[in-house]
Amino acid sequence: MNILKYFKSQKEEDCDFNSLPDGIFTLEQDGRIIDVNNKILEMYNTNRFNILGHYFSDFVENGTSVLNKIVQNNSFAIVKAITKEDTLRNVYFEITASRDTEKSKVYVVARNITQKQNEYKEMSEKYSVCQKIIDEKNDFLLTASGSVLSALVSITGFSRALLDGIGGALSEKQQKYLNIINTNSKELNYDLEKLFTLFRLESNRVEYNYKNFDLISLIKSIERIYQKDFKDKKVIFSLDYSALTQRDCFLDGEVVEYILRCIMDIFLRFSNFGKCSLNIGHPPIDFLKEHDFASNDTLDSYKYVLFEAKIADLVFSEEELENIFDTYYQKTSKRPIGLKATINLLKLYINDFRGDIWIYSKQNFGTMFTFVLPLR
Repeated sequence: MNILKYFKSQKEEDCDFNSLPDGIFTLEQDGRIIDVNNKILEMYNTNRFNILGHYFSDFVENGTSVLNKIVQNNSFAIVKAITKEDTLRNVYFEITASRDTEKSKVYVVARNITQKQNEYKEMSEKYSVCQKIIDEKNDFLLTASGSVLSALVSITGFSRALLDGIGGALSEKQQKYLNIINTNSKELNYDLEKLFTLFRLESNRVEYNYKNFDLISLIKSIERIYQKDFKDKKVIFSLDYSALTQRDCFLDGEVVEYILRCIMDIFLRFSNFGKCSLNIGHPPIDFLKEHDFASNDTLDSYKYVLFEAKIADLVFSEEELENIFDTYYQKTSKRPIGLKATINLLKLYINDFRGDIWIYSKQNFGTMFTFVLPLR
């Protein structure tokens, strides 16, 4: 059930979620329960006083962790209920969740699947084993990332030093091979850094540092950093943020900078004497309505920022586009792993900020990355 569409399709006072066949939790962003329907009370054999004001994780095993994952991945999970009632100790729910960004609420739909307890218990146990393996794998990779990237930096640095003549004159063949080593080590470093960052995000190990910053100042500083790189590569780059009238932003400034740097890196890596552009402004109201950002009566264009990043030299096939946000889908693409990792990093970061991203690509046009971020 898409509970978010249900709540947005009618006025709040007209929403009768007691009439719905499934249990409904309404949560604040931190997981505190602010409302439930009668179906939840039946499931837990309790009253509203014993639920409201408590946290979701008080009633669902590993509630916070599971909730973050299903909201982020738009998926579902099988969970075990937490209850003091002996008769309810082996109750299992299938849950889905939707986040209302405008009202800062999370809606959780819970369906009692205890009748299929054995089947789902076995599935849940297998899931737990798989999740443990994935977590251990991510722990290992994140621990190893420092030494791997450090070794690559050394290879890049020393090969560059040799090319600059620190070890004496080089023959033409030596220069050729050292250039290959230097270029490949830089490319591999870029790919692995993005991949390790993706693993960190997938492990829910990122904590955001929300604070006020000047968005236009951030954009200008990034422009200055990349000006020489575009000039050296002879890539025509244009940046227009004249339509951006709201400067004050309350997000994690370092992550916003990382998002914009990812776009710039894609421009530099896949442009060959072509054109790139980044236009920044506020999205039209109709655009926000079309993509269901908030209820129509409270929608404000100036609360959001629209980024349109176009690169002429990069084109994705239809099949690539269909699976572009499937992180590990590799059947059709022979592109560098860093590109796929970067695109999925963008989506995860942007979604965590309650924004969204779309990618359009066509021959003789190139590729357009369009994404929206809330200013707060």
